[in-house]
Parts: sequence; structure tokens; C-alpha cells
Amino acid sequence: MALEHYENFPVGSWLLPKRARRHLHRIYAFARTADDLADELRDRAALAAFRHDFLAHLDAGATSSPLLADLAATIRECGLERELFLDLLDAFEQDLEVARYPDDAALLDYCRRSADPVGRLVLRVCGYRNPGLDALSDSICTGLQLLNHLQDLGEDLRERDRIYFPLAELARDGAGEDDLRAASASPALRRFVLRRADAIGGMFLVGWPLVGAVRGRLRLELRAILRGAAAVLARIRAVDGDVLGGRVQLTKAERVRSVLGALWSRRAPVFVR
Repeated sequence: MALEHYENFPVGSWLLPKRARRHLHRIYAFARTADDLADELRDRAALAAFRHDFLAHLDAGATSSPLLADLAATIRECGLERELFLDLLDAFEQDLEVARYPDDAALLDYCRRSADPVGRLVLRVCGYRNPGLDALSDSICTGLQLLNHLQDLGEDLRERDRIYFPLAELARDGAGEDDLRAASASPALRRFVLRRADAIGGMFLVGWPLVGAVRGRLRLELRAILRGAAAVLARIRAVDGDVLGGRVQLTKAERVRSVLGALWSRRAPVFVR
């Protein structure tokens, strides 16, 4: 699944031990499947059925879906909170209902359910249950979610009629919905993108201490993820904020460099200009 979808950041990569990779691949398959039902198929009934099947495998011992049966085994073995999975499903359902966000508080509440559970699940699988570490992870995961939204400003509107960033925030820089429909970003939209890129970089800086707080190969995985995020921010700045017409996705070579850089350098990458 990870190979069939473009992902900026490692998905349970070889940097992690084999046991952790197995569990994280199952979690990724769950999230990817539900996300595709909401984003690609726009199928509310299928998403509701997927939720029902998930709970049946978790509570009633159903075995009809190999994906969900394996995930239920992971949840039991790792003692994972079901609420984290239900939060993800709630966020995917929200994508079918909400196309515009009135303010940053509403957007961050969405990220709390669409992104933060993933980081907490990674920590749990790797043996960490600590509110302080959860908070650092939340800052990173919300930043990653917002960074994806920033990259996909035009695509989200064209393909899904969805704008995650509040229109009032775009208006602060003189941009509006029509700017997102253009082939390249207007000066106003570029100002917005670069301003939000710096704010997102600040979230990664806040979360960076998590790298030093964990041990072993998870530390390398986090370095790789954050180096990938820094590389995306660098791409956005390289095209002067033109996320509509410029190349802002990482090439395979750039992603490989992010992973290799995590092996060799302990220093934080540049997140904020």
C-alpha cells in the first residue's frame, strides 16, 4: 500500500525493528484503506461498514477481513487504545461532511483526530506511554498534516472541493478561493504559503526534543521523518511558495537522502528560515 501511494515520509521503514514494522504496517493499512474510502471513493456507506467491521473484529472475534484480523491482533498484543483508531475514523468521516474550516481552532481539532493518533500509536508500538512524549508527537504530527494540506492546496480544491486552511487566514495575506484555482500561485497566495510554512516549521522545532527522548531505531525513524519534512519546506521555499505550479513533492532521491541523513547527522534540520 505504501508503494502504491505517494508518501513524503517513511511508513514503518526498515529503520525500525521487524516486530514494530509489522504492527505499523497493519496500522498504516487500516488508515490508508479508510482514508481512500473517504477521499478517493467518497463512499460514506463503505466507510460506515468499515467501522462496523473493525469493531466486529475487535469485540466479537470476527475473522472475515485479514487486514482487520491482523490489526485486532496488533491491538491486543500492543495494548493499543481503540479510541485512537476511532478518532481516525471520525476524521475520515468528517472529510465527507466538512469542506471548509471556519478558523484555526476547528482545523487543529481535525488534526487532533486525523494525525495525532498515528504518532501516539507509533510510540505505543515502540513501548512509550508518556503524556509528555505524546505532546511532542502531537506537535510533529499536526505539523505533518498541515504540511500535506499546504502542498495540496490546489489539488484538494480541484478534486475534492475542500479547503482546509480557513479562508480568513488566506484573506490576511490578500488571497481568496479563486487564487487556489489558478495554474500558479499569486503573490498573495505565496505570502500565505510562506507564512504558514514558517509556522509549521515552528511546530517541528517544538516536537524535535522527542528525537532525543526515545531510544534505538525509533530515534532514526523520527530523524528521517523530520528531515523529510524539512526537505518539503525547503522545496516550498525554493519555488517561492508556488504550491500550485512549482514542484513541492519530494523525488525518490530526495526521500532517500532524508533517510540517509538521519543515519549520519544528529543535528536538527532547518525548519524555519
